[in-house]
Formats: sequence, structure tokens, C-alpha cells
Amino acid sequence: MKRHLSACLAACFLAGCANTARYAGGSQVYDFGLPARGLADTARWAPIALEVKGPAWIDSPAITYRLLYDDRLKLRGYVDSRWAAAPPLLLAQRWRQLVGLGGSSGQSAANCLLRFELEEFSHVFDTPQSSRGVLHGRFALLDARRRTIAEGALSEERPAVSADARGGVGALLAAADESGRQLAEWLNDLEKQGAAGDCRATAARSR
Repeated sequence: MKRHLSACLAACFLAGCANTARYAGGSQVYDFGLPARGLADTARWAPIALEVKGPAWIDSPAITYRLLYDDRLKLRGYVDSRWAAAPPLLLAQRWRQLVGLGGSSGQSAANCLLRFELEEFSHVFDTPQSSRGVLHGRFALLDARRRTIAEGALSEERPAVSADARGGVGALLAAADESGRQLAEWLNDLEKQGAAGDCRATAARSR
């Protein structure tokens, strides 16, 4: 009887492991790929730290989508696909690589903070066949005393090549990269206008 019970327990254990393996293998995990090549002279913006935040529904690994032709108020998530980390973390990493901004930890030597509030980051379907990756948010440049120097809004959309999670991820990555370039241009314009204050790039101070 004991041998029979042990055999049953062993069989259940193996079945459980097999089910877990199938579940883990069936879940697709996406990030933004290999590190992005920085834009020209990205080291200039090291004195500025970057912080990206978002609401609770964005601050999770879920890859979300909206069917505007069905119910534009309903937020849905892909069941078998997810991000490797919450989108604010992925965006912050990508933009630091592209623009050369610093980290936002307390140990950072940055003089200023570029804060980005992510408001939308989803795969949006206008029709069953037509969809796009949508990134919306607001940003502000803060000085060492956390006073606002300048602020603005950012909105970027890119078409998806397929009506699935992979298509949405590709479109959102393209939107993220273009948004990073826009942030770099905004910082450059701010510096040219002499409005960057103590957040000016290191290279500009040495002239």
C-alpha cells in the first residue's frame, strides 16, 4: 500500500512539473532587445537623471491592447505574452541608452531630473486589421531643488505589422525609440535657448 501511495505521489509530482514546464514555455516574454546605440554625443546629458513613472495599470508586465471598434473604454491584456519588466522600467532603460541620461537613484551624481509620466502605452486596434502602438505622456525637467525648469507633452504612434502581441511590441518599441529622439531634440533646443540652467550638458559648461 505504501509503495502504491509513493508511486502515485511521484506520478503527481512529475505531472505537476510537466504542466509547469508547458506553461513556462508557452508564455512569450518581450523586452526592447539588445542595448540601443546612443545618439550623437549622448555623454553630454549625464548630469540629468531620468525617472519614468506610470499609473498602476501600466506599472505591470502586462502587454495591453484596446479594440476601439468594439469598446474604446475597455483595457485588455494578452494572455500568453508579457513584458520582461514593467514598461516604465523598459522605457527608462531604453532612453538612457539612447540619450545618455543618468539613473534616478539616490546615489546619482546628476544635477537635475527629467521626469516622465507615462499615460498610455498600449497596442490600439482601429479595426481588426489595422493597429498601432501608442505612447503618450508628459515630461518635466527639474533642477537640483526639484523646481520645474521646463515641461511639455509627448505623443508618438507607430503602425503594427501584425495583429498580435509581437506586432504590438514592435510598434511600441518603434514609438519608444522615436520618443527618445524627440526628448534629445527637446533638451538640445532647451540648451540652445539658454533655458537649461544648471542642467546644461557638461560639454556646454567647458566652452
